Amino acid sequence: MPRTGKTTTTAQADANAYVLPREGESNQGRQLVFMEDIADQVLERISGGESLRAICLDPNMPDGSTIRKWLARNPDFARQYAYARDEQADSLFDETIFIADNLKKDATSEQVQVARLQIDTRKWVAGKLRPKKYGDLVKHEHTGADGGAIALQAVNVTQLDYDQREQLQDMLSQIALPSPEEDDL
Repeated sequence: MPRTGKTTTTAQADANAYVLPREGESNQGRQLVFMEDIADQVLERISGGESLRAICLDPNMPDGSTIRKWLARNPDFARQYAYARDEQADSLFDETIFIADNLKKDATSEQVQVARLQIDTRKWVAGKLRPKKYGDLVKHEHTGADGGAIALQAVNVTQLDYDQREQLQDMLSQIALPSPEEDDL
């Protein structure tokens, strides 16, 4: 619910809001009211590139803990929020181009540094929000001896004698993942 600012009538609140129950708890105590129109505004602003912190500083918006509770208790809102975060990454990436294109040709060194920081920050956040699309490409390459190809050899286990099977089993046990019983995590 809004902290200050706009007030809604009971009829408006009833049409727009509903109580989100706590899982496994009674309905006693303070209830969490989910307001669809406010939630839609939050999602729209996030999609547009605004941070959740900035949205929550708006006196007409709920605070961050309320939104996090909405996310925990309302799967539909959580799904929409995840989609809005994906769109936020696209908006932030678009902003990097806008910032670069709108830097004046006679910009001072300080203005260039500010623009570079704004662009780098937006690129970093976009990469965290959508790493497959905007993240740094991490490429793992494996090579064999002297940088050449890795040599693979097919082994027909049925043609191995007892000692060779024992050696193979020892070798595989060294590289195998621990079983859940052996895992101490």
